[in-house]
Amino acid sequence: MELEKNEKKRTRVLFLCTGNSCRSQMAEAFARRLKADTIEPYSAGVEIRPLDQNAVKVMAEVGIDISHQQSKHLDSLKHISFDYVITLCDHAAKNCPIFPAKTTTIHVPFDDPPRLARDAESEHEVLDCYRKVRDAIKSFIEGLPDSLTANEQSDAEDAQSPGPSKDRQTREYVRDAYSKIAQTGGSCCPASSCCGSSAPSQLAKGIGYSDDDLSILPDGVNMGLSCGNPTALALLKPGQIVLDLGSGAGLDVFIAARKVGPEGRVIGVDMTADMLNKARRSVSAFTEKTGLNNVEFRLGEIEHLPVADNSIDVVISNCVINLSPDKPQVWNEIACVLKPGGKACISDLALKKPLPEKVLKSAAALVGCIAGAVLIDETVKMAGQAGLVDIQIDEKAYGIDVMADCNDPLYSQIKDALPPDAKLSDYIISVNVTAFRIKK
Repeated sequence: MELEKNEKKRTRVLFLCTGNSCRSQMAEAFARRLKADTIEPYSAGVEIRPLDQNAVKVMAEVGIDISHQQSKHLDSLKHISFDYVITLCDHAAKNCPIFPAKTTTIHVPFDDPPRLARDAESEHEVLDCYRKVRDAIKSFIEGLPDSLTANEQSDAEDAQSPGPSKDRQTREYVRDAYSKIAQTGGSCCPASSCCGSSAPSQLAKGIGYSDDDLSILPDGVNMGLSCGNPTALALLKPGQIVLDLGSGAGLDVFIAARKVGPEGRVIGVDMTADMLNKARRSVSAFTEKTGLNNVEFRLGEIEHLPVADNSIDVVISNCVINLSPDKPQVWNEIACVLKPGGKACISDLALKKPLPEKVLKSAAALVGCIAGAVLIDETVKMAGQAGLVDIQIDEKAYGIDVMADCNDPLYSQIKDALPPDAKLSDYIISVNVTAFRIKK
């Protein structure tokens, strides 16, 4: 009787994804390993696909064998009464059947590892994509069952607003805008740049890039998308491993690559496939100019970096973090991938005071990093909460002034949304952020 009583205390949870081949299998396995006393886990798919062998490999790395598991169709579990059904991808959420009223359905989407890895150039890159999703799922499982209530509330709020979540809408809008920039060589507006400067060289020199830096760049790499020079801020040394968040066409990757030399390596991560392809096409030209072959570009979101933890000496980023709808998660990722004692050197835009509502609603302001800017104190707080220390902020007024003076249609649109006689620099400032991971 006591055994039955304890069994009833467990929460019965079904993890649902498209093919029950990867994410839901990981979730079920972690729940069995980490939450066996409180969770009775199951997994299934809205269709059946073979077990993903890359998922098997990365789960084995953390001591969990899922090789014996088989893909199950949702229909095979219809006789079981669940307390919660957690959909792990949008396709599963869309095709999830109606469960009895006592079953609560929650949508907690995770990136699709095969999709993240589709442009990976090596098995190591592929597995890094799977590891990131694995670790994100593990973190979610560790919060169960307490986090179910919070997710239930969040899911209910999302349900009141039809269509994709605001975060996903923001991410897709930015992705589409930067795809257009990559496809048009720096322009998504006729005859000039919508999201990058119409005078890239003028902007680059105005924010601190030297002629020597720019001389080694392949054609078309400098697209005028910068608001600072993180490669100079980082004081890079030969042999270091550098990660560039939101690497675009590769401007800072190529400059950093020459600074770290043949013994070092630079990894660029970008979520836009078109931009990534543009950067990769420039690698041979960079090698021909410099004799270096020490760069690589990976497809991924900066909220879920396709990079191993504790593997990076320096993280750099240039006017990108403000595009993220989940900035605290970005800082958490930075702290995870840095080696103990490693540093983050970030150039971005920050608010001096809250933006007018009209600017916040401007699409141009979103893609130009401005609508996503946060107050300087918030940036310091997010970096500190991620576990980084010795956080320093250097305010640089020149960045926004140079961008505003480049006759760029993007900034013209933003200026038109400002109150009369107001300037961009009244609200926005370019900042350099330096922070370190604690040495162990």
